[in-house]
Amino acid sequence: MSEEPPEPEELPEAAAAALPPLPLPTAFDAGSLERWFALLDPVRRSARARGTWRAYAVDLAHFADWCAPTGRSPLPATPGTITDYLTDHVESLSVATLRRRLAAIAVAHGVAGVPSPTHDERVPLVWRGLRRVHGPARPPRTVGAVEVRELLVLVAPLRDTVLDHRDRALLVMGFAGALRRSELSALDVADVAVAPERLLVTVRAAGSRPARVVELPRGRRVETCPVRSWRAWAGAARLVDGAALRRTTRGGRSLRPERLGDRGVAEVVKRRALAVGLDPGSLSGHSLRAGFVTAASRAGVPAVSIARQTGHRSAAALAACVREDRPFPTNPAAHVGL
Repeated sequence: MSEEPPEPEELPEAAAAALPPLPLPTAFDAGSLERWFALLDPVRRSARARGTWRAYAVDLAHFADWCAPTGRSPLPATPGTITDYLTDHVESLSVATLRRRLAAIAVAHGVAGVPSPTHDERVPLVWRGLRRVHGPARPPRTVGAVEVRELLVLVAPLRDTVLDHRDRALLVMGFAGALRRSELSALDVADVAVAPERLLVTVRAAGSRPARVVELPRGRRVETCPVRSWRAWAGAARLVDGAALRRTTRGGRSLRPERLGDRGVAEVVKRRALAVGLDPGSLSGHSLRAGFVTAASRAGVPAVSIARQTGHRSAAALAACVREDRPFPTNPAAHVGL
């Protein structure tokens, strides 16, 4: 997949059981299901990122569409319906996608306060068989990384318009802070403290991740300096409070008060890539984060220091961000006397 998978922690079972369930949804299209999930109490909703709830709505809508022609109920569903759905889609969907569909179905049943069919012994049995036969067939897709040389190319055409200042701040701060697109979107003006020669940015992560403070030092180049990029954007936009990154009117001539969403962050990366002749299909909002991790790893920065900046909680998730299309000077095979 192109983005890092979310890493939410589940609520304790006792706490979850004490919260009232939602009534069953009246419609099963993705938009209606996203609004249904939005009715959750803040405690349960904050346990997962906004993008995760959106993905669950899309996944559950797909399952409901498959159920409709045969009159099967998507919620509550039976174990037989789940196993039939899995075997019917194993040739057309990846194991990773089916795993997420199962998660969406299980979560939806929990939200509605009904037993999940995924807990029936037949479903894990079929799932293990499908994984054994089909699991290795399709490797996960990864997006390209924006390292410093690509970042320089992206920001080179930017000038003195409000839109250009916003996009430069987004690209430079997103790279230097190794921020997820949801974290960039969630930034408020109050989260960015300007100190001598650096920015101190409070990153309020989605889901159950704790907030962290990342330091963005003054850059050697004006065009990729986080401090100067932020100051120029904050001055041009006359930011005082509220969202740090905001939407603009069509054409970017003036600001709108609404927060730039996480999809908007990805669109900025793709639009700026297209403008300088890079392939927008190979890049996403995650490319800035992957580029930072790759560049820092290539420079020999210890993994613990990189993880302190990125907020990664596991070595495996951190390693998944590294793109190895160029040789690493610290490759251990070069130091064992071959």
